[in-house]
Amino acid sequence: MSPSLTSFPPLPILACAALTSTFLCAATAPQPAIEWQHLSSRAGDLAAHPGGSTQQTGAVVADFDQDGTNDFILSFRHKGPALLFYRRIATGWIQYVIESEPLTLEAGGAIADIDGDGDLDVVFGGDYQSAEVWWWENPAPHFEKNAPWKRHLIKKSGAKQHHDQCFADFLGTGRPQLAFWNQKVSTLFLAEIPDNPRTATEWPISTVLAGAKPNGVPYIEGVSAYDIDADGRIDILACDSWFKHVGGREFKQIKFATHGGLIFAGYFKPSKFPQIVVSPGDGSGPIRWYECTGDPLNPADWKPHELLERAINHGHSLQLGDIDRDGHLDIFVAEMAKWTHKAVIPDNPNATAWIFYGDGRGNFRKTEFAIGLGWHETRLGDLDGDGDLDILQKPYNWEVPRVDVWLNGGTRSGARGVGTNASFHGPVGLQLWSLRDILKTNVPLGLQTARAFGFIEVEIAGVPAGLPHAQLRARLLAVGLKPVSGNWSYDEVARNLDKVVAEAKALGVRYVGVGSISRPDRRALTEADMVDAANTFNRAGEALGRAGIRFFFHPHGDEFVPHGAGRTLFDLLAEKTDSQLVCFEIDIFWAVHAGQDPVKLMQRHPNRWHLMHIKDMRTGTKTGLFTGRTDRSNDVVVGSGIIDVSAALREGQRQGIKHYFIEDESTDPLGQIPKSLRYLESLSWGTNPPARSQ
Repeated sequence: MSPSLTSFPPLPILACAALTSTFLCAATAPQPAIEWQHLSSRAGDLAAHPGGSTQQTGAVVADFDQDGTNDFILSFRHKGPALLFYRRIATGWIQYVIESEPLTLEAGGAIADIDGDGDLDVVFGGDYQSAEVWWWENPAPHFEKNAPWKRHLIKKSGAKQHHDQCFADFLGTGRPQLAFWNQKVSTLFLAEIPDNPRTATEWPISTVLAGAKPNGVPYIEGVSAYDIDADGRIDILACDSWFKHVGGREFKQIKFATHGGLIFAGYFKPSKFPQIVVSPGDGSGPIRWYECTGDPLNPADWKPHELLERAINHGHSLQLGDIDRDGHLDIFVAEMAKWTHKAVIPDNPNATAWIFYGDGRGNFRKTEFAIGLGWHETRLGDLDGDGDLDILQKPYNWEVPRVDVWLNGGTRSGARGVGTNASFHGPVGLQLWSLRDILKTNVPLGLQTARAFGFIEVEIAGVPAGLPHAQLRARLLAVGLKPVSGNWSYDEVARNLDKVVAEAKALGVRYVGVGSISRPDRRALTEADMVDAANTFNRAGEALGRAGIRFFFHPHGDEFVPHGAGRTLFDLLAEKTDSQLVCFEIDIFWAVHAGQDPVKLMQRHPNRWHLMHIKDMRTGTKTGLFTGRTDRSNDVVVGSGIIDVSAALREGQRQGIKHYFIEDESTDPLGQIPKSLRYLESLSWGTNPPARSQ
């Protein structure tokens, strides 16, 4: 049941064998092991740098060709080409040249739609030999293997060396800005995208911090974005500090960490404020995470926690993500093997990579992922489109040129994202009502949890009141979630349709829906109610259609009251609504609860179903009821109950349903959602049905 939308990541260590085509982390603890498939340019699985560059600097991961699967870009110095685009295809990666010239690019990199054309552009900065920062214009959808992307300037004067960049709306203008370090003057800058970035010769740049002196490390680096003080505004994290926007282009520095370096934030445990993790980057020092025990603006209120009993040696790789898909944030950190350019042997031959698996309560299970490889600018990302986090690895100057990919569990055959496979195509999203208990007190943690499970698409209902729709959209997009559909109340749609259209456009949804038909005192629905509702829905569909948005109705049970021989009131509603203006969302739980067969229901009204809620019902639950209400304990792991989910999904695909959403209304959604996803990923339309979840 979804209400209307209001305005509003000592335990045993894993032993890992390395440098095999498949490597298995075998744990002595009961946690399931992850089998990693290792692909390397050394084995011909990916193409290495065509010019033989011995200095590999930056890396970014994103869906640059907009095909639904991530690609990646690597930067180089010493020899051209300076930028290479690795475009993901079904059989691996195709290498394209972005920048053919031998630019001296520094580590880092950032991505954003700079020119507003709907695709992602990329930023890299010059190293100690260059005073420039550039962006490259994505030519999508027209890619040619040896046709460089058009390069533009962001900064062309001043001091040299620009290690690390990050885009976010730090000023609250509705457009992202670029935060970047300029090491030679120890300054953190903020650059604003000009009105016409394609013709601008330099972006407007302001100073966030000048003369920075990092704690505990010799080198200033690391920059990312997160709402640290939970005020709804994105803050800058840089080296050993976080920076709060205080008005205009002014920021307040809160220097909280005892050692600086690479820096990211997220929720490792429930808290009003997020936690922050810092790795020493181009130096040596501790790997620590910090939690706020009082006022986030007071450095003394940030408590450090050690992740390792020893110092990290050039821990130049730090990433956060839910690697084991349990809904909790994990930490990946790794050391460089070699950084001295003229050395013929590694500076750090036992360079180690670790994964710290979080339990969502601030505890971590430490694992040694690999030893002796050498890691630099490692990135986590779904590199094969199967919904889990993979690892992109490259060394800096040891055993180069080289690029490695570690696929989490290999690639699930036919998968097109989380919860899918060769039989069931999805896409599978999450109805955020599933996480209502978290979202009503901590929106960032709730959104992080949704994304950690692997979801990209979300449907919105029950988000805390008072959060403006445009701000909610910005928060969703910032964590990698895409708002597809949302629920409004019947009365809002009936009486204030212009407002609904404006809110839907601000939220950026493709579908606007209603989940119940209003009537006095929740009396039983009548034929007249359905006729009135049909008229209301047709008007809504017409108005929303002019804005490029589809209207849908989500029946919850009381609409299935009998109405004539073999018919229901819902059948009447379907007949009275224009199929070009009104579509439906089937909730297989509420259909069964009201005595309906979801497959027959979809077949009775073909081509009307655009969305589906995936759920299951506890064995023994009474059905044939028209209440749309039941005890939360009756909502069970998908595949473990009485609903023939496989048949419903198969028919949904026949019907052309465009979006599927898990909606978990149980008392344990965090425990149930991962199991439901694994069940969906086991589905097969072959002769043998998948085993039911336990």
